[in-house]
Amino acid sequence: MEPLAALLVGTWSLVSFEAVSGGHTEYPFGPDPIGLLMYDRANRMAVQVMKTGRPLFASDDQDDGTLEELSAAVKGYAAYYGTYSVDERERVVIHHVVASMFPNWIGTDQRREVLLENGRLTLSTRLRRQQGGEWAFRLVWSRLD
Repeated sequence: MEPLAALLVGTWSLVSFEAVSGGHTEYPFGPDPIGLLMYDRANRMAVQVMKTGRPLFASDDQDDGTLEELSAAVKGYAAYYGTYSVDERERVVIHHVVASMFPNWIGTDQRREVLLENGRLTLSTRLRRQQGGEWAFRLVWSRLD
């Protein structure tokens, strides 16, 4: 059986992004988000996820964005990059974050449980406190290459 680390290498396109709390499911980036996830053989990774339909700025200069425009842009986009390692036994990938749109993640390790089946990669978080509740996040990816 091929190691999990080798199976992750490549480029992946986002299929779905869910937040689950108990029996309740929400879609933080709406019903049709887009995203790209890349893992390379040198253990570097990068991910970007975007809510489709974000409102355009009134100005073509992003430095002239209003607080409302800037807020909507940031709330509808997530991105970070760094390196990664894999715990083969636990079936977990750990993203070692070097840079992130969310500054609190810089220098942290983000653990994701991995499920690979039917050409799809599912990355899930453990429950974490967010928005006044306990949520697990699940992103499903489809291989592009």
